[in-house]
Amino acid sequence: MVRGVDHDTAAFAVNTIRSWWYNVGRSRYPHARRLLTTADCGGSNGNRLWVWKTRLAELAAETGLEMTVCHCPPGTSKWNKVEHRLFSFISVN
Repeated sequence: MVRGVDHDTAAFAVNTIRSWWYNVGRSRYPHARRLLTTADCGGSNGNRLWVWKTRLAELAAETGLEMTVCHCPPGTSKWNKVEHRLFSFISVN
């Protein structure tokens, strides 16, 4: 699996979705035509930032999938138990 190395969070996040789709998603969901993603509304993947939207649009064109993103209110990621457990590892990297 290819890991992202981009300094921009939006590019990194979309590359992660891309990697998941090609390595797991398309074989598990071969008839999928749409992809729903949830994202925190703060930071580089916010609902108003053009880089996030542009990268997602590129991925949609590349895969042929209709992309939908549901943004959680800013700051709600701190209540995500899985993400909260990863903060120390993310900081190390």
